[in-house]
Amino acid sequence: MKAFSVFDDLPSSCVEMLESQGVEVTLLPHGEERPQGDALQQLFYAYDILFISTAQKMPESMFDGIETRKVIATASSGTDHIHVPEAKKHLVRIANATHANRSTVAEHTFALALLLRKHLLEGRQTAFEGLPKKAMSAKPVDLFGSTLGVVGAGGIATAVLNLGKGFGMRRLCWTFHPDHHGDLVDDGVEMVSLDALLQLADVISVNIPLSEATSELLDARRISLLKDTAVLISTSRPEVIDNAALLRRASLCPSFCVGLDYDAKSVVGQWTTDMLNVIVTPHIAGGTIESRRRLFEECTQNVVEKML
Repeated sequence: MKAFSVFDDLPSSCVEMLESQGVEVTLLPHGEERPQGDALQQLFYAYDILFISTAQKMPESMFDGIETRKVIATASSGTDHIHVPEAKKHLVRIANATHANRSTVAEHTFALALLLRKHLLEGRQTAFEGLPKKAMSAKPVDLFGSTLGVVGAGGIATAVLNLGKGFGMRRLCWTFHPDHHGDLVDDGVEMVSLDALLQLADVISVNIPLSEATSELLDARRISLLKDTAVLISTSRPEVIDNAALLRRASLCPSFCVGLDYDAKSVVGQWTTDMLNVIVTPHIAGGTIESRRRLFEECTQNVVEKML
């Protein structure tokens, strides 16, 4: 079997793991641009195993000529960038990494929440201008004693809820299947309706996969339910939220704060750097040095254990 990695830095431990199973591994030459479109499709045809990231989009049309068994190994927890046609599902298997970046994304969520709740962007600007703290438009606010609302109940959502407990927050959760999460209830998490969560929470963390059911789950109506003093953080796919409505509200209400970890192109032109109640990071929440290695290793292990 032959494997190709769009990563030029796939760890040697992963290469060795595959080679020990008789797989010949080829890495993208250092410094070359990662393949997309036709170039990616040609690699998919030529190799048995293809290592990709969420930036490599694989629409149904990319699978038209596939007649032999293939493995797509995505160094991510999400798989919504891969669209295998029903007629090809018996040939194509997907290996992802659902555990590797849970704590990492949860840390980033709270980094954004603290930055916005403590008004650090405005504080930095105020200090740069040599002004006293009285010049700030609002005072910092504690997380302790406030209410955290988490949309979703998967691995990352659970990690966020666990950190919320450490900060002494009341914890609310909404999920499609609350009956499946008795462990969270036993730990003191309150299962509530989505509308109730949005109305009650001071900090909202959106941690839910993109699907047909979750596309624009937080639409303009639901965004209107949020408190004027709420902080909304999303590390989910951009399509889960009506971002135009969300950022419009932030532009009209300076006390309403938004933290997004997205592919930057998804909201370009919808916010400005002088909006001190908004921070957007370019899809880096799960990409620390440590979690990147864990993603590669978990993904490779899944290829070896389940796919070969």
